[in-house]
Amino acid sequence: MKRIIVLSISTLLLFTSTVRAHVANISQATALIDGAMQKSLTIINDPSLTTEVKRKKLWPVLTTYFDFTLISELTLGKFAADSTRPLGDYSDRRFTESQQEQFTDAFTIHLGNLYLDRLNNDSKFTVSLTDSSAMKPIRNMQRARVNSLINSKTAIDYSLRFKNHEWRIYDIKVEGRSLVNSFRKEYSALLLKKTPDELLTLLNEKNLAHTESNAE
Repeated sequence: MKRIIVLSISTLLLFTSTVRAHVANISQATALIDGAMQKSLTIINDPSLTTEVKRKKLWPVLTTYFDFTLISELTLGKFAADSTRPLGDYSDRRFTESQQEQFTDAFTIHLGNLYLDRLNNDSKFTVSLTDSSAMKPIRNMQRARVNSLINSKTAIDYSLRFKNHEWRIYDIKVEGRSLVNSFRKEYSALLLKKTPDELLTLLNEKNLAHTESNAE
């Protein structure tokens, strides 16, 4: 009996420690989003900065807080290099590791352009964090969600994963619409018609056209 009581208490203490650690980690996820928001808003709401300067200052913030490697892998879905899902007649559309690295680089620039193109000299934003919670782990990966409200009206939810002792954002939902899911549907449809190399060419051409357009 004594042994059972000791074992029960030990298990309870272990469980309590795990819960406390998890709660602390969720607080870290919230703090990361809060920090990212404060840095971004300081730049976006600065009336002395031009749109071009804002873009240059915000780019390091994006690459620091977002996990573009995981975002790219989730976007490719069954076509990703490490996926084991069958592709049937489209087995030649599976990305090699080299192609996926190229996709991650090009897709990161593409996403950054989409986000930063929404800015202008008069951009003004307010952000309030409304909630944070743990999500069901995937691949033994601890996850969290932080909800926010932009300008008191637009709901944006950040999904984060905990890896190598740090939180990073791997998806954004705007009014419930997932960025990763939207691009996965678009690229899955494209990859039924185009090879990975053709998709890479398409992305690189878009990025080049954007660079040339901004240089004019």
